[in-house]
Amino acid sequence: MKVKQRFLSILLIIIVSFSIGLGAYIFKTYTVLDENITAIEIVLNSHLTKDAVPITYAVKDESKKIDFTTPYFYKNEADSTYTANISGNSKIRRVRLYFEKPSKNLAIYSIKLKSENKIRDIKLSEIKTVDRLKLKGSNNGYAIDVRGQHAFIELPKGYIYSSDFNNVYLLIIPLLILIGLALLVIKHLKPLDLKPISIQSVTIAVLILSVFLPAPLYNIALIVMAVLNVKTISWRAIKSQKVNLLILGFFLVYLLNNLFVSVESFNEMSTIERFLPLAILGIVLPSLSDRKYLALFPVSALLIGFWLLLTSIFDVFIHQNFEFLSFDYFTKYLHPVYFSYLLFFSICYVNLYYQGKSKYILEFVLFMFLIFSGSKMVFLFSLLVIFLNVIRNKKALFLIFPILIVVTLFSPLKKRFNEVLNTEDLSILKEKHIANSNDSRINGLTLRLILWREALATMSGADFLLGKGVTKETNALLNTRLDSLGLKNHVTFNPHNQYIDTFWRTGFIGLLILISIPLYCFRKGLKNNDVLLIQLSLFFIAVMLSESVFGRVNGIFFFTTLTLILINSSRPNENRNIRHERNTK
Repeated sequence: MKVKQRFLSILLIIIVSFSIGLGAYIFKTYTVLDENITAIEIVLNSHLTKDAVPITYAVKDESKKIDFTTPYFYKNEADSTYTANISGNSKIRRVRLYFEKPSKNLAIYSIKLKSENKIRDIKLSEIKTVDRLKLKGSNNGYAIDVRGQHAFIELPKGYIYSSDFNNVYLLIIPLLILIGLALLVIKHLKPLDLKPISIQSVTIAVLILSVFLPAPLYNIALIVMAVLNVKTISWRAIKSQKVNLLILGFFLVYLLNNLFVSVESFNEMSTIERFLPLAILGIVLPSLSDRKYLALFPVSALLIGFWLLLTSIFDVFIHQNFEFLSFDYFTKYLHPVYFSYLLFFSICYVNLYYQGKSKYILEFVLFMFLIFSGSKMVFLFSLLVIFLNVIRNKKALFLIFPILIVVTLFSPLKKRFNEVLNTEDLSILKEKHIANSNDSRINGLTLRLILWREALATMSGADFLLGKGVTKETNALLNTRLDSLGLKNHVTFNPHNQYIDTFWRTGFIGLLILISIPLYCFRKGLKNNDVLLIQLSLFFIAVMLSESVFGRVNGIFFFTTLTLILINSSRPNENRNIRHERNTK
């Protein structure tokens, strides 16, 4: 009876959680319309030239991408009111207003969506912008600062229609399968051992679970953890492991570079704000680290993965397009590559600490999320972990076969691999100017090679020792070169290589410290036969070749937290003595 009650309780919790999660996603992402949009009306400031009026493009029907083949042009109806008519035969899903020429004399006062029987006002405060366009509230409207060609604003939500729910019964079967899969995962997860429940265990748990949540949450979690555990900070614990000092030294290099090398100095500190978790975690975590907290990373990966899969199933149902299960359409508010990092470590952890059927079930689910996320390098690394397991245990073949079947059937991942394997695309590297910014030869590999080349081309003389600087002024140098080359769609990109990014910004000094961190961890892992530390070190060394890992706060939080916990708990006896000494003072 107790088992049955427990099962029903878990089932109820899953159903309620799924309902709340899906409801929140629909409310935040979509506006439900009864009729198709037939016109868009905007009110701009008066006396504008024709070139200053935007052009509208939209995502329509089952597509997931903007249809640039069908522009909607605005006509001046009266005074400063402009209207673009839209065929009522298409379901408009998303709307963008493109501004083709730089301008500082624009202002927008309203945007209205019209259908046959209804007019809907858009909240200007919620519209999305790109780096080349800024909005600023002014005189009951918003001043528009267009800083480059192809700048746009995007309306805040997508649009779904009452008619999309005509076959809602088709959604029930995949949702039931998802609920069954969630029940299976919960059954095979080991109970979390965070005892004794204390300020330390609660704050670290909240920090780990919030790493891949929206920015305010993980920043708040970090501040709370640091403040509540400030008395536990131990200089002896910090200096007991060289990696702690290297991490603090890496932050110090960026700070000094910002103040004394970068042109903007104190006037622009956004990079230091992003790197601040290096210093806070490097000071607080050495005296708190315990490997039991690592079990929270797979829990985080599974919770996020199920929410992403739930919402993606809904998107597939609405758009009747399975590509909404792939890459950034699957991960939505997360960067797919960074979520893949979490999945990789979770697979490594499960592979090491779980046995038998539980291991294979959890690894299959994590692999499924990884396939949908679409990171090629992370997928291959994760597959290598499983193949090594096959060598030790032939039963792991039962995991390999279903993964290969999913990969074979899932075309978006195959497409991503095919792109980088096409050697003919490398011909774009020889061109001095790329005429078409949407050239099909621009893929994950060729774009990275171009970014590396153009970033390094800005360096000379003392730059090789001290770098070009860590502020936005350095970013602008690369942006200008990319714009001149013709990569209009990629002008805001970073070098997508942490080694080159660090060398470019901080010179040889910063690069040396960066390389020392994973190399020292790898050496320490070999010495202590620490499998997880070895895997993380090799993974860290590899992924920094294809991504500026510290370009996002998620990357800084994830790799710093993991590294510090692993390295500072590799000698549990020593760490226990430090904590015991501290607590008895």
